[in-house]
Amino acid sequence: MARPGTHVSKVPVTAVAWARFQPRTVALASVLEGRARFVSGGITAKALATRPLSYLVNSVRTWMLLSRDDPHTVVVITPPVFAPLAVWLWCVVRGRQLVVDCHTGAFHSGKWAWARPIHRVLLRRAKVVLLHTGDAEALVATWGARALLLPDDVPDDGDAEKIERPSGTYRRVLVAGSFDGNEPVAEAIAAATFLPDVELRYTGDPELVPAKLRADASPNAVFTGYLPYRTFLGELLSADVVACFSTDPQIMNRAAFEAVGLGRPLVLSDLPGLRSRFGSAALFCANEPAAMAQAVAAAIESSSDLAARSIELREKLTAQREQAVSRLREIIGEEVVPNWRRRIAS
Repeated sequence: MARPGTHVSKVPVTAVAWARFQPRTVALASVLEGRARFVSGGITAKALATRPLSYLVNSVRTWMLLSRDDPHTVVVITPPVFAPLAVWLWCVVRGRQLVVDCHTGAFHSGKWAWARPIHRVLLRRAKVVLLHTGDAEALVATWGARALLLPDDVPDDGDAEKIERPSGTYRRVLVAGSFDGNEPVAEAIAAATFLPDVELRYTGDPELVPAKLRADASPNAVFTGYLPYRTFLGELLSADVVACFSTDPQIMNRAAFEAVGLGRPLVLSDLPGLRSRFGSAALFCANEPAAMAQAVAAAIESSSDLAARSIELREKLTAQREQAVSRLREIIGEEVVPNWRRRIAS
C-alpha cells in the first residue's frame, strides 16, 4: 500500500509520441517500467489546411489516453510542439510531472524552427528535458530548463528478426532512411550506379521518392518499403554494411545506434555531431554519389575491423545511456516505481 495521502497511479510513466512508432519511445517507456502510447492516423495532416484539425484531434486523443492510464509522470516527444502543449495542460490539471523528450528537429528544422519561442517557455515548466546532443543540451540549459543528455538505446541480436540471405548473392548494403526532407535521397540512390556488384537496399516509403528517380535507379538499387521494426533490425543484422545519410547538421541518426548495437560496419554523412558520437567506429563521406560509393566500398573491404569497432563503441554508448537513465530516475523520483509495484502486489 502507498503512504496515506499519496496518489497511486495506474501506471508510473506513460510515454506519448504523435507518430506511428518510435523505438526510442518504446525503450524509454520500458526502462521506466511504463507504457508507450502512439497517437497517429485518423485525419491526415499532410495537407496544410487540415493540420490544425489533425492536431486538435490528436490532442483530444492524447488527453483521453492519459486519463485512462493516469500516470504519475508523462514523457512526451516533440516535435510537433502541439504534443507537449497538450500534455503540459493535462499535467497542470492533474498535478502530474511532465518530461519532454526533444528529438533533433525540434529547434532547428525548417518545419519547427518557428516554434522555438514556444519550446523555450514550455520546457522551463518540465521536470526535465531530454536531449539527443550536447549542443541541444547546452541550448536548453540556457533557457533555464533542467536538461539531460539521453543517448538512444542500442538493440541486440535478440531484438532482430532472422533474415536468410540467398546464397551467392551480391554484397548487401542497407541504406537506412525514410526518404524525408533531410536526406540526400537522389545522391544516395545514384551511388548504386558506382557499385554494380553490390546490392543497395533502401528503407522507407518509396512513394516519397519521385517516380522518375525510382524508374531511373540502377538495377542493384532495391526499395524495401516500410518495414516493421523487428524486420528492419533483421535487415540491419544481415547487411554487410549499414549506411545512414543526412543533410541535417543537428541529426543524431537512430539507425546508427541500431547498427552499432548489432555490431555492423557503419558509413555516415560527414557531419560534426555524428563524428563526435560515432567517430571511433564509422567511416564518413560527403553527400555526393561517388563519395558515398567510395566509403561503402571501403567499409566492405574493412568490414571485420569496422564491426569490431562498432562492438567496442556499443559498450561505451550503453554505459553512457545507463548513467543518463539512472539520473533520469533520480529526477523523476524513486517513489514512482515502488508505488506501482505496491499497487500490483496489493
